Amino acid sequence: MYEIIYLPTARKQLEDIVDYITVELAAPDAAHDFIDEVDKAAKSLAEMPYRHPIYHTSFALLEEVQWISIKNHNVFYKIFEEEKAVEIRRVANTLKVIRMI
Repeated sequence: MYEIIYLPTARKQLEDIVDYITVELAAPDAAHDFIDEVDKAAKSLAEMPYRHPIYHTSFALLEEVQWISIKNHNVFYKIFEEEKAVEIRRVANTLKVIRMI
């Protein structure tokens, strides 16, 4: 099993997403469903972190990261094999990610 570590940036992004869904969209049930899906994905990463693809971009990244699509968001993570850890680095709306590329 791999340890799941959320960077502070990823935690803040998750909080912002949940707040947006809950307040702006007035959909607290959808926010709860989203967090459940993120938790489920994190548990699957703890067991098999290599099951998701490497994130490819048109520009060079300093480090290879992998990603999972959850609803309308992408979760980006890095695997540290020696430490048996998965570091969740970012959570971004899919449309924002597409615009960045």
